Amino acid sequence: MGCADKPLSFKKLRFPMDFPYLLHVIQIALQVSFTALSTRAFQLCCMVVAELSVVKSHPGWSSQIILSSSLQFGYLQSQFSDSRLVVNMGKSKDKEIFSNKGKVKMVSVKSVRKEQPRKDGEGGDADRTVNDDEYGYRMKEVRNLFLQGLSAVYFIAFISVYLQADGLYGTNGITPIKAELKLTSRNPQQCIKDKFTLLCLVPNFFGIDTQHALDLVALIGTIIACVATMCAHVCTIPTMIIMWGCYFSIYQVGGVFLWFQWDTLLLEAGILGILAAPWLPTSGGMGNKPRDLTTMWMVKWLLFRLMFASGVVKLQSGCPTWWGLTALNYHFESQCLPTPLAYFTHHLPSWVLHLLVVGTYYVEIAVPFAFFAPFKSVKRFAFWTQIIFQLSIILTGNYTYFNVLTIVLCFSLLDADFFGYKSSNSSGFSASRIFSKTFSYTFIGFSLFYTGKFFGLGLNPDNTISSKITFSRIEFDWFVSITVPYAAMMGLLTLGSTVSQTLIISLFDKQGAWNKLTSFVSSLFYGALCFGLFSITLVPFTSLHTETNRSLYPVMRDLHASLAKYHVANSYGLFRKMTGVTSGRPEVVLEYADDLNGPWKEYEFLYKPGNVSAAPLFVAPHQPRLDWQMWFASLSTYHDNPWLVSLTYRLLQGEKSVIKLLDVSKAPKTVPKYIRASAYHYTFTKPSSGPGGDWWTRKRDKEYMPIFSKDHAPLVDFIKNLGYLDKDVQTPKESQFITEMLDSIRTLTEVGRPEFIVWGAIASLLAIIFSAKMFK
Repeated sequence: MGCADKPLSFKKLRFPMDFPYLLHVIQIALQVSFTALSTRAFQLCCMVVAELSVVKSHPGWSSQIILSSSLQFGYLQSQFSDSRLVVNMGKSKDKEIFSNKGKVKMVSVKSVRKEQPRKDGEGGDADRTVNDDEYGYRMKEVRNLFLQGLSAVYFIAFISVYLQADGLYGTNGITPIKAELKLTSRNPQQCIKDKFTLLCLVPNFFGIDTQHALDLVALIGTIIACVATMCAHVCTIPTMIIMWGCYFSIYQVGGVFLWFQWDTLLLEAGILGILAAPWLPTSGGMGNKPRDLTTMWMVKWLLFRLMFASGVVKLQSGCPTWWGLTALNYHFESQCLPTPLAYFTHHLPSWVLHLLVVGTYYVEIAVPFAFFAPFKSVKRFAFWTQIIFQLSIILTGNYTYFNVLTIVLCFSLLDADFFGYKSSNSSGFSASRIFSKTFSYTFIGFSLFYTGKFFGLGLNPDNTISSKITFSRIEFDWFVSITVPYAAMMGLLTLGSTVSQTLIISLFDKQGAWNKLTSFVSSLFYGALCFGLFSITLVPFTSLHTETNRSLYPVMRDLHASLAKYHVANSYGLFRKMTGVTSGRPEVVLEYADDLNGPWKEYEFLYKPGNVSAAPLFVAPHQPRLDWQMWFASLSTYHDNPWLVSLTYRLLQGEKSVIKLLDVSKAPKTVPKYIRASAYHYTFTKPSSGPGGDWWTRKRDKEYMPIFSKDHAPLVDFIKNLGYLDKDVQTPKESQFITEMLDSIRTLTEVGRPEFIVWGAIASLLAIIFSAKMFK
């Protein structure tokens, strides 16, 4: 049950008094931030010139310069207080000049060495300090955490798809990939030109059929992702390319079962993982690099686009539930696969659910702008806000690895200070630190204040909190017309500031001419690459505002269109409209019988609602893709879902690999003669029903799909036209070993329920990782 869009009228524009004033405040704040960020390179250069003028008269002075924590992007305030410059004095190895706030004095090298920090692993970790120059761009821990987290998400995605691949994509599966590849009627070169997937080459290369080729690719991705999750040194560019290539290959032939936003989000995040990863697993390659600032900025930009678009599209859809703040009154009941906690959350007081909708808008629309704040306190607030938000979704909905992946993207908001590394100048108080804290808390306070104002938050006499949107659709469209171009400009300026920062670090921080040159070239190359990628992402991002999108250069749209098939930059926006508003959540129930007059019995699925007495299950991060598609099928007709007709045909055949996707314990003992589908509406029962009672109530709505039999000619012809009954690639006798090995592995994975296998694999990974750290 969708929600209709509200009609728009621009005849009478009336904005509340605070709305333009707020935008003016935002404009001033952004301009101040942009000015501070864009002039940092100039300030640093002026500082260098000033310091060099002090010691220029000294004979034999060299250009070895250490720029301190002023180069750290998240520590803008330090450039006004504790900047330090070190200049070596010719051939003298026992003297250095330290200049602090204009004072110059001679210091012995021995005394300097005493101030050097402990290396990792030496002494305690309670107070790990690092050189100011290294601290300025120390992103190694953040980068490695992101790459290992991304590898963990790959691991979950691969193993989850593998556990279902036989029934979904096997030779006799619901949507066999042999129909996508068509290797029996064309050569691999033609297949690659059409699908661009490794699965076009694997069958001929290894001498196996397409079903086993998919198993092999999924297993290779699973193994590599598993190793990369456990060991940061494995997270290199070749490794990230292999994982991305394997998942992209599966996605290309996955069809409707892999057409989810988190699949494309994983592919786009995988591209950024390739950019962020080091080339080689050497100590030099895995160390801190200035370019890490730029690549992690791109991860932050992806997180911003995801969250901001998800919030904006809810209001742009015009759905009355989002505008009336009643969306969560229906969401927990009508979402694809609820959890047990969703049942109890659904029965919270309405005013609490309305307040949670306001919180959703705050986290998705307001907080993302804090991702690019130059102050640590603001970014740390944004980080924990997003983490809490994602954890709450995990507890109340089975959204696969989507929330885990979003948390991994949030790692880009962290810095060296989060991991316990302190700058030698970070202690004490200064005017800049006071200004930083004051600005941070003021920003947070103003954001909360105006959120409460625009959503009409107030305290009722009965101690409940009232909420109501106080702006109109036209006013919101005006707000979007301002914030979308501002966000694009904010991204351009902060990216430019970050790239210029990496170039300055490369020139003045690195020791030796060769290191300076290689670091500068690397930073310049990655900076140009990220600028190009950023320009491509503006095409889907500015689709939130048509006029801004039209103002983009045609070359940007052309480049985005040419790379669209690789999912380098995607559009995002979840839950645009709420379903199940009037009659409850729609469900499709498959029924079977041996006689046209019945009795008709139901097929039980493992996860989706069916039996009213069966409790919702917690299955994330595993995604039962057939159960998910059954929910989407209920929103349309069976004519729009040919895979559902194929599912019916396979069940009439008694195909075991497909039956294993259902609840095998309640499947018919013999193959039924007839199958039909009925449409139902489900609603949660009241908690007063007590323990042991039903979780759902339901009502039959109509016939969803007519009766089919195995020998029904139109059914068989339809399946043939889809290519699902075509022959697969023949396996030569010399390749039987690979086939038997893959069959043995699949047999081992069929010993338990898929979600238990996924949980067990994750628990094993965590146990290995923590054990390795304990006994390191």
